[in-house]
Amino acid sequence: MAAPSTALVLGNGGIAGIGWQIGMIAGLAEAGVDLRSADLVIGTSAGAVVGAQIRSKLSTDELYKRQLGRLNSEIPNRLSVKQLARWAFVAGTAPSETTAARRVANASRGKSTIDPVLRLAAVSSRLPEQVWPTQPLWITAVDADTGVLKVFDRDSDVSLAEAVNASCAIPFAWPEASCHGHHYLDGGVRSPLNLDLAKGYDRIVGLASNILTPRRSGKISTQLAHLGSARVTVIHPDQAARKAIGPNELDPQRVHGAALAGHTQARDFAGEVRAVWPAD
Repeated sequence: MAAPSTALVLGNGGIAGIGWQIGMIAGLAEAGVDLRSADLVIGTSAGAVVGAQIRSKLSTDELYKRQLGRLNSEIPNRLSVKQLARWAFVAGTAPSETTAARRVANASRGKSTIDPVLRLAAVSSRLPEQVWPTQPLWITAVDADTGVLKVFDRDSDVSLAEAVNASCAIPFAWPEASCHGHHYLDGGVRSPLNLDLAKGYDRIVGLASNILTPRRSGKISTQLAHLGSARVTVIHPDQAARKAIGPNELDPQRVHGAALAGHTQARDFAGEVRAVWPAD
């Protein structure tokens, strides 16, 4: 009998969410659950960064220690309550998923004052390797002009850093990402996790730092219905991790604490993940 196929789906959560996810993955590894062995890794926003990191040659311990060190290349930022409310209203009142994405793009276009070149450099600095991994990695973004989901992989005509930057282009906070004449927004504009893209895989683990979304189609509960008989578990930050992440997920000062909290939380959830993830 063939071994069950596995997919690891990594969601959004800003720079602090990156720390939490890496902490979780490191803590689970210490508990004997190796999520890096996934047949497919799907990354959205923060999860795109984490996906690229865990598909690199750095050890899990090295990746975790990076989250505990100084992040000199990061650009501090934040989303205001007004901006979040505008995003939710524009997306939530649209008649379709693609219309919602286009409206969010129009509402946020030009609102970020960050230099796109500096932003790409900051995202690129997070990647241990600048080439696409040989193991399957899908990175999600949304076409700002059409509103259609775009899934980048190693066969796409963009660099790994460009793909990750596109997936991390949070509306209002960061500039749209440009790739070969196309403009992209954060993959979280469609869904904070994009869990449904793992359809067809037998065992699925999701790490979702932030699951808020204004549209039913993007909710994790809705996307679970697309996964058939797959065994699935989705882990969110617990109370201690939410406190460590804080109200601003884009604050680099929160990464260290979020990583520690994720590492600690992993001990409590290792059994739940182990029940889904096949043993080596």
